[in-house]
Amino acid sequence: MQDEYLKPSGKDSTPDPIAMIKTANTKSFKYLLRYALPYTMLYVFLPSLLSRLGLPLSNVWLSTLVLILLNVGVIILFQQTQKRGLEKIECHRIGLLTTVLTLFTTSLLMIHAIYDLSSTQISFSSLKQDGVIPILVISGAIGAVINYIIIAYGLWVLQKLIFRFRRV
Repeated sequence: MQDEYLKPSGKDSTPDPIAMIKTANTKSFKYLLRYALPYTMLYVFLPSLLSRLGLPLSNVWLSTLVLILLNVGVIILFQQTQKRGLEKIECHRIGLLTTVLTLFTTSLLMIHAIYDLSSTQISFSSLKQDGVIPILVISGAIGAVINYIIIAYGLWVLQKLIFRFRRV
């Protein structure tokens, strides 16, 4: 990955379409956190809420629907506030932030589901002794890779599709 500045108006430079190039317009991780944090909360809690409300979809279709709606929402919101589309590096930054926040949130939810937090003192040694740490590491690593790929590339591909259909 390249992480160098490229002036958007550079006539001589032809950027590599695969490389993620930081331009003068590229937003920082801190700025993109305002998109990643609500995305994470909705990504974690909305499928279970819709399932409890009785939406007649299987878990896979429900998660797919939520992902598409969240990606479309982020793309439209970013376009409205910035008057431009997401750069590839910004899609990857949102994907990385959302993945880390999702990993943290789901790990806490898993610990909460295993232990009664109101009456128990949880220590690292008790988590290790009960075998929770290996489960968190394995499921977290697999989930992080899958979430990053789905979110980062989903944003990028869906944005390209939206722009293509708007031109037609």
